[in-house]
Amino acid sequence: MRFLVRLKATGVPTERLTAAVRAIAGTLGADPRNPKWTSYGALELDVFCKEKDDFLLFLAAVEPLAKVEFTRDLNVPLPYRPEDALYSEARELFNAERYWECHEVLEGVWKTKQGDEKRLLQGVILVCAAFVHHQRNEGKVAMGVLLRSQPLLQSSRAEVAGIDLPRLRLDVQTISDSGMFRNFRV
Repeated sequence: MRFLVRLKATGVPTERLTAAVRAIAGTLGADPRNPKWTSYGALELDVFCKEKDDFLLFLAAVEPLAKVEFTRDLNVPLPYRPEDALYSEARELFNAERYWECHEVLEGVWKTKQGDEKRLLQGVILVCAAFVHHQRNEGKVAMGVLLRSQPLLQSSRAEVAGIDLPRLRLDVQTISDSGMFRNFRV
């Protein structure tokens, strides 16, 4: 089973959190993978366990070291939601630095679109993917993915998915020009 969790260190220094979580997980048969760091020092992980109870035990074991900001059971399909609700959720996820989840929400809509809207959504999805790579300290890959998003974001449209496209293009261009990632809101 696969779960997503975000932890904020409280009982160990931030730089030791990944190692501490892996050590605890190893004693419980859990397998934490894909560490991603937020701009404010929280650690997001995929945690693989045999049973949901094993994941709950893992959470209890890491509680003295880190505050659990959120968890998500990735084995449970999300319920149907109308497109406007998906777009609203995607913006909230992006603004909370939950880029992987934002990517997943938008990808579901992207599959149903055609033409300009599909291309623009693909550009936004690539921006999310770039930030996921950035969170994983894969700077060169992150910048490459971000650069691939730029041509897809070109349009005379003012918005897609409730996102201000001129502002998004400016934010992406600023990162591209400086070579330095910085978080922004959509």
